[in-house]
Amino acid sequence: MNVEAANEKELLLQKRSLTFLYGKNVPPLPLEEERKVFPHRHTNIISRALFYYLNPMLRVGYKRTLQPQDMYVLDERDSVDAMYDKFRNYLDVELDKARAKHIQKKREARAELGNTSTVDEDTDLEDFELPYIVIVKGLFHLFGWQYMWGSLLKVFTDLFYTLMPLVQKRLVNFVEESAYGFHPTLGKGVGYSIGVGLMVYFAGLCVNHFVYNSITVGAKCKAVLTKLLLEKSFRLDARGKHKFPVGKINSIMGTDLTRVDLAIGFFPIIFEFPFSIILCIILLLVNIGVSALAGISLFVVILLFTSYVVRVLYKMRVRANVYTDQRVNLVKELLKNFKMVKMYGWENSYFKQFVDTRQKEMTIVLRMQHIRNFLDALSFWLPIITSMVSFLVLYHLRNNRTVGDIFSSLTLFQELTGQFAMVTPSLSMATDMVVGFKRVAQLISCPDAPALEEFHDLLDDEKLALKLAHASFKWHTFEESATTEVVIVPESKTSSSKDASRTEFPGLHDLTLSISRGEFIVVTGAIGSGKSSLLSAISGFMPKTGGSVAKNGSLLLCGYPWVQNATVRENILFGQPFDQTKYDEIVRVCSLDTDFELFSAGDMTEVGERGITLSGGQKARINLARAVYSDRDIILLDDVLSAVDAKVGKHIMEQCILGYLKGKTRILATHQLSLINAADKVIFLNGNGSIDYGTLHEVRSRNSAFIRLMEFSHDPEEEQRPDEADEKKEDELKAEKEEDGKLMRDEERAVNSISKNVYSTYILSGSGKLGYLFPILILFACAVSTFSDLFTNNWLSFWQDKKFRKPPGFYQGIYILLGFSTLLLLTFYFALIVQFCNKAANQFNTSAFQNLLHAPMSFIDTTPMGRVLNRFTKDSDVLDNEIQSQFRMFIQEFSVVVGTLILCIIYLPWFAIAIPVMIVAYYLIANFYLASSREIKRLEAVKRSEVYSHFNEALSGLDTIKAHSSSERFMETNSRLIDQMNESYFTFVAVQRWLACNLDIMVSFMCLFICLLCSFRIFHIRGAYAGLLLTCVFNIVGMLSYMLRAMTEIENQMNSVERLKFYAVDLEQEAPFDIPERNPSPLWPQRGAICFSNVTMSYREGLPPAVRNLSLDVAGGEKIGVCGRTGAGKSSVMYSLFRLAEFDGRITIDDVDISKIGLHKLRTSLSIIPQDPVLFSGNIRSNLDPFQEHSDDNLWDALSKAGLVETDALDLVKHQTKSDRNLHKFHLARLVEDDGSNFSLGERQLLALARALVRGSKILVLDEATSSVDYETDAKVQKTITNEFADCTVLCIAHRLKTIVKYDRIMVLDKGEIVELGKPIELYQHDGIFRSMCEKSGITRADFDI
Repeated sequence: MNVEAANEKELLLQKRSLTFLYGKNVPPLPLEEERKVFPHRHTNIISRALFYYLNPMLRVGYKRTLQPQDMYVLDERDSVDAMYDKFRNYLDVELDKARAKHIQKKREARAELGNTSTVDEDTDLEDFELPYIVIVKGLFHLFGWQYMWGSLLKVFTDLFYTLMPLVQKRLVNFVEESAYGFHPTLGKGVGYSIGVGLMVYFAGLCVNHFVYNSITVGAKCKAVLTKLLLEKSFRLDARGKHKFPVGKINSIMGTDLTRVDLAIGFFPIIFEFPFSIILCIILLLVNIGVSALAGISLFVVILLFTSYVVRVLYKMRVRANVYTDQRVNLVKELLKNFKMVKMYGWENSYFKQFVDTRQKEMTIVLRMQHIRNFLDALSFWLPIITSMVSFLVLYHLRNNRTVGDIFSSLTLFQELTGQFAMVTPSLSMATDMVVGFKRVAQLISCPDAPALEEFHDLLDDEKLALKLAHASFKWHTFEESATTEVVIVPESKTSSSKDASRTEFPGLHDLTLSISRGEFIVVTGAIGSGKSSLLSAISGFMPKTGGSVAKNGSLLLCGYPWVQNATVRENILFGQPFDQTKYDEIVRVCSLDTDFELFSAGDMTEVGERGITLSGGQKARINLARAVYSDRDIILLDDVLSAVDAKVGKHIMEQCILGYLKGKTRILATHQLSLINAADKVIFLNGNGSIDYGTLHEVRSRNSAFIRLMEFSHDPEEEQRPDEADEKKEDELKAEKEEDGKLMRDEERAVNSISKNVYSTYILSGSGKLGYLFPILILFACAVSTFSDLFTNNWLSFWQDKKFRKPPGFYQGIYILLGFSTLLLLTFYFALIVQFCNKAANQFNTSAFQNLLHAPMSFIDTTPMGRVLNRFTKDSDVLDNEIQSQFRMFIQEFSVVVGTLILCIIYLPWFAIAIPVMIVAYYLIANFYLASSREIKRLEAVKRSEVYSHFNEALSGLDTIKAHSSSERFMETNSRLIDQMNESYFTFVAVQRWLACNLDIMVSFMCLFICLLCSFRIFHIRGAYAGLLLTCVFNIVGMLSYMLRAMTEIENQMNSVERLKFYAVDLEQEAPFDIPERNPSPLWPQRGAICFSNVTMSYREGLPPAVRNLSLDVAGGEKIGVCGRTGAGKSSVMYSLFRLAEFDGRITIDDVDISKIGLHKLRTSLSIIPQDPVLFSGNIRSNLDPFQEHSDDNLWDALSKAGLVETDALDLVKHQTKSDRNLHKFHLARLVEDDGSNFSLGERQLLALARALVRGSKILVLDEATSSVDYETDAKVQKTITNEFADCTVLCIAHRLKTIVKYDRIMVLDKGEIVELGKPIELYQHDGIFRSMCEKSGITRADFDI
């Protein structure tokens, strides 16, 4: 595809101030091979020093909006792979040393000598934690030379700024002598003036290259650590996964590494601080003698106080991180279970939980910001108070000094304080950096799971494919103790008493079996007996505690159907070379060819994040096709047929498993016992950790439990599932997608300047009831504090010049008053900014989450999870921590610059001539810079989102990726995305330095101009006022560039505000959530009668109807079975009932029009048991009753009725405690891992049933609710539904037709319309769709008898 054509609509000539100078032609997009390597290492010394190699790109950016293709390609040495290989080599060596040292300490503690030990190494390493300094050393080993070069440049910068007051002293004394008529040589004054100009320029040049080098090193460190996190995530063992769930790893990557990146850029300031301090002290002692020690002593006291406060800030940051992780986990959990949260009406409860967590987080953050800003106010005030103390002592010592001594000393105190002002935030950022490094080190310290490649022994018998010899396996389970330490729960023993007969899964013990090459093995057993665990054990995913597992050939586990956000073809190929013939055949045998016809772009259709556009059956078949395409010798299939109908299942069995895969060793775990006749052998899980292995006849002849399970089975054709595809998604795919199959929305990216509406929304969010008065109050406080600051030094010049002929006490009193007033005003002004930004951040974040909760399903379907998480991690962190410091810096510096320029005009009116020239030059440089910088920053933000999305996607599919040996491929993709992000980021950093270099030239000329005016004594300026002006001008030397950078940084950070505003203000919303005035009776619905009247529903405006003119009356308590062919509209009817999509027509429940009431009232009055059960991390109690709305007795009752806790053991189970070794598997306190991964799919389904029982709604919807349970459990579930929901209205989308043939009525849908409706026996007797489905399923007339 032509890149230029794809972006043609964006390649427009932009109208800017200087566009007329560059012609009207629009620069084309470069082709990939035309892109240039980042020039910094490949250009001449002048261009590198001044960053002029960026001029060609900046000219392009001035004429049109920059695109990703315009960015420079990274130098190979800066690619993340090249850097990571070197870092990893160093880290591995240091990691081995640290582990050996830790083990040695353990041995010494046990008084063991030599290398002998009574404890194995793994046990000794359980509490091992890598010192974070090892990671720091590794990064320094990698980037040390570049970092030290940048640090050396910082030393030169400080040297220039510290020696500048010496030249100022000579110049002031020169002016003072001229004022007294001594007429020194004018050449000296000109020389001093030129010297000042050159020192200002070279100081700026050095600081620019220091910043460039240190910040790029920070970005490189972040890139390396990001790859380290992902690589470690692929290797984490069970304990590590428990300690670092996906949400926490995301938080480390999104928040902690960002802080590490920022802190590394400023860290050299901390260890170079003493050099500047010592030099300043020496010069102060030379200037004003021992009186300088008074100010320096005060300086040291305040520095010690600051050090103490920084330690407090460190502890506060650690506490805040706990709540940050909780908040990010809440968002991630919501995104993963969005549909479930909506159907259960949990939005308010989720929001309350989020607000509580956010409030705790922001309370700490607010305190931290107030403390930080007080330290900043203190640092701004330091030159005033330290110089004041020194000058007062100097006066009382009667030690006469020249005007040059006084004002050069004042400049030195400012330099001293400037260093201190940079140290304070640098120390604060360093504390955040240490926290980040420690969290990374804790993750790296976790043990690695055994590599799958090393798990199996080699099998020398060519006739065998697999051999297990006395193999035992055990899942690690974890509980949180009172001290929040993670401990392994001891292995449960099978209880001989009835007190806890269903404890946690006992594991698999002493398994011995041999499987021949090419055999087809069926694994079966009761729910929770360990079918999936056995496959995980054979494939190496379940920890082995004894025995051996040997294999002959390659092996693959086809487990939970995970799909990535890519096209269908890419999901099937999964990195394998494309073979058209092989691919087409696999698509056919996996019954995917008909699905491709439903997709507008066929197999090139994007499936969406988490396969959101696919039905369970489609995901299962894509997952199967991927496994088949991988062409392994041994394929383990975990219940791959549970989500497909009988017809498709039969096709897959015959054409794929028994056909295409014939000759390969196939092991299929299933509860569909009707398939068992095709098996060569059967593995039956007894439920106590043992198995029964043999032919069907052998197992049937000796195992009574197997016989009992077989009684519930029937022929596969008896379970024709009318619909294995979610027609909602199919209908959407047909009408919603573009011709190229693209589904996911492009990330919202503004171009050119930030909208004024974004600024106004932000201002009003932070101002509260004061509205626009609040920023006016901030500006007024800033103006008053700046006046007080400048006038304090101005008053010093009055004192030196004895302007008012008053006694010394008069000058000293007002000097002291002005000095302390400045501190109070600065503190007040900074506090206002903190309050404003904190309130805005809280408002944006909370509103964004609230709007996300009420966004329509279509938004989540088409938006990558990583993009949303980016809003609540990086973007939220910008609003929480970064933007307020930039606001404060910009406003403060702007006011000081304006005040200084006014002061210059007052004393040197001719300087006003230069002001317009400076303003025009400043504007043109800024205009040229902003045109490109804002777009480069936005590109970096978009690329960062892609890194986050891929990182999160990889974490969610770890097992599938590892099973397919694709870890390396995903790491390569991650590296490529990081490199693309750094292409924009490195360019952005360099563009900032380009700006600073150009502004430094302007500032140098301004200093030269003022110095020359003083030297020539224009307007007969006296030495005291010349000293004042030079002190003030030196103070703003760096401020012009910092001010513009702060302004552009604000605009760049306003991108985060802009993106959060989209969620907080502009995000599309569902219908009103609560309409209290329209709420029906609190007891509604009492009968559960439902009436559909001419209901027509489309998923969004412009899409074809998924339900057409549907009319149906359902009596209260009636049981309705819903069936129909694929795409018939069954799930769409349920969507309409829950108003997940709005409709035309009318639906009433107990005569209440559901379109007139709030969504919350409607959804909380219904219950649903979905096909894919959702469990949240926490425990059983929190999953049944997430928001503590029911008593424990109700929860225990629901567990009992769902068959999870035996009725006769209920009282004993209730009295168990978390520490009980024999804790029941479904005890309310039992831990639930992320996604319920410590429970089987069937068990999760039963927990979903228990949740519905707790809810106790009058209307129950079953959406293929027993798709993942065996027949015996299915029968129990149906019995529970019959008994417990006897007086409830039930709408059941059929999974197995036999389960609905005894319902009151059957509704058959086709193309969104009712084509058949009536009693089951009547429809059966009628020659129609239902009859044909029954015949295909083997259902006879006898099955309808009660």
